[in-house]
Amino acid sequence: MSNVQKILSKIQNDNIQPKPEWMFTSGEWIKRLVYLVFILTGSASFSIILYAISVNGFDLIQHFKHSTLESVLVLLPILWLAALLFFLAASVVSVLFTGKAYKYTFGKWMSLTTGISMTLGTLFFITGGAKWLEHSFETNIESYESLLEKKTTIWSQPELGTLSGEITEVGDEFIRLKDWKNQNWTIETTSAFIAPVLDIQPGVQIKINGQKTGDFGFTAEKIRPWGGAPGKCADEKKIE
Repeated sequence: MSNVQKILSKIQNDNIQPKPEWMFTSGEWIKRLVYLVFILTGSASFSIILYAISVNGFDLIQHFKHSTLESVLVLLPILWLAALLFFLAASVVSVLFTGKAYKYTFGKWMSLTTGISMTLGTLFFITGGAKWLEHSFETNIESYESLLEKKTTIWSQPELGTLSGEITEVGDEFIRLKDWKNQNWTIETTSAFIAPVLDIQPGVQIKINGQKTGDFGFTAEKIRPWGGAPGKCADEKKIE
């Protein structure tokens, strides 16, 4: 018996029926949809990471007494970093099961996917989507640590060279500051760089890089607005 006859015999004996074309095409579209969902989710994660960097400022790394890696991990939201890596990997794996995935290597798919996610994430961040999404998580998930809470923690470590709060008094070579725990500090400003957009006056919220010089003394090296605009910002915090 020839191979053709064997195949025909098996088809007849096992009553094998051809599958309709729509089953294959719909399967391909489902895989592509899954890929798109993973791409969009990864983009959202990347936009939150950009928002975290904009909130805290990457130049803060040089002031931390940690290794560069430790400092980066302090600044970045680990939850969203993990989500980004997961969804990037998941999107590449999902697309590898589509019919035309063989045309590119795994490395090319990863590069393409990363590029798309970063581009979309940047656009989402620029349009304010990252801020809205982060606020939604803060509002609806009780255990979620918001970037503002993280920012407050990062900028309330005088032993590591960071301090923040609200100005209560301004002198010729000093300012007095009330931090987020209502503790009063005397800040020496003689040789400090003060951001040009910052209006040093009582009631303005600021963040400071420098060195602790006593129990409640601090020598400022850089003084900048707490938020993105002098005196007021969307992430302005109230003194407790």
